[in-house]
Amino acid sequence: MAQVRGNFPYPTAQPSEGMVQITLGTGGTWYLPSGEWLCNVPANMSLQWWNPISTAWQSIASASDFISSDGTNIRLINTTGIVQVASFTAGTTGTNGIGTAGSGVLAIIASNTTGGVQATGYVIVGGSVAAPTITQAGSGFLVPPLLCCDPPPTGGIQATAVAALSATGTIASVTIVTAGAGYAVAPNWYVIPQPAYYTGGPSGGGTFAAAAFPPPGLVYPTNAVPGNQNTSAVGVQLTSTALTGSATVTGVVIVNNGSGYTGTPTGTITGVGAATVTMSAVTAAANATAAFQPRVQ
Repeated sequence: MAQVRGNFPYPTAQPSEGMVQITLGTGGTWYLPSGEWLCNVPANMSLQWWNPISTAWQSIASASDFISSDGTNIRLINTTGIVQVASFTAGTTGTNGIGTAGSGVLAIIASNTTGGVQATGYVIVGGSVAAPTITQAGSGFLVPPLLCCDPPPTGGIQATAVAALSATGTIASVTIVTAGAGYAVAPNWYVIPQPAYYTGGPSGGGTFAAAAFPPPGLVYPTNAVPGNQNTSAVGVQLTSTALTGSATVTGVVIVNNGSGYTGTPTGTITGVGAATVTMSAVTAAANATAAFQPRVQ
């Protein structure tokens, strides 16, 4: 029998004994008990995992499949009648910081008039990340390396970027994918070379030798992660540039999505001139049911 533990209370007494149906009201959540599960999740529900880097819940790509849960970091949520951010404007003035503790500003979601749970959130002012300067382009890369940078303080939004190669295997450019928000100082950048193909056994026709490890590509020592062996004084060197977005809203984070909302809720931002937040249209509130069954080995 699968072990049952995690966040309480459970909406069912013995979810490990066999097929169980979980019915949640608008905005309702349920944490999967630890173990391995076969699941069938309808369109108006979402199976999510807690991303410790972005400090936010993210939807799992395939929700009607096999899932492994630790009892705490996988949850099911009824996505009807909940509030989500569609867009926001930057505003003109404000004190850099995250939420009320640092910036003195707060995203205020329109009052819930249906008797459901009130949605709450906060804004982030300043601290977005710009693309680093390519001080040295390095050499020997077979495919674009993975780029990482330091995380922001708790409550901020992680910055991400991708690299592009030249025809000769050097770093030609770095493009910011997510500018992030809430950084107090410009983050350090790290370069992780990647193999040209999967390093495990070959697939399909032909015979392939295992890719070299670590993958080719020279990295400047200050941009290498611990254990990276491809360091060199002439390796790719990325130099952090100044943060952007000072005194303007750079992020809006929903803490509680609420429940029972209708139409398109409105949100306001106080403390930052001319800043506004726009919510997405709400799917009509309704109960939803998902089916789970323990995976027996």
